Amino acid sequence: MKPFTGRVKAYNQKTGKGSIAPDEGGDDVSVDRRGSGGHRLSKGQKVSFLMIHRPDGIYAYDVKLI
Repeated sequence: MKPFTGRVKAYNQKTGKGSIAPDEGGDDVSVDRRGSGGHRLSKGQKVSFLMIHRPDGIYAYDVKLI
């Protein structure tokens, strides 16, 4: 799988949920604590990630800080 890059658009530390805006454009990708690999994400951080399809949408996983 090809990793994507983007910036964290929003992330709530309490709920562990947020979104990433891909550099390639298109819809934002959801991210949660499980997909963030334990990283404490903050708005504006540059990240690389893979995408997975879940029943409730597309999520980022294997998120890495760049």
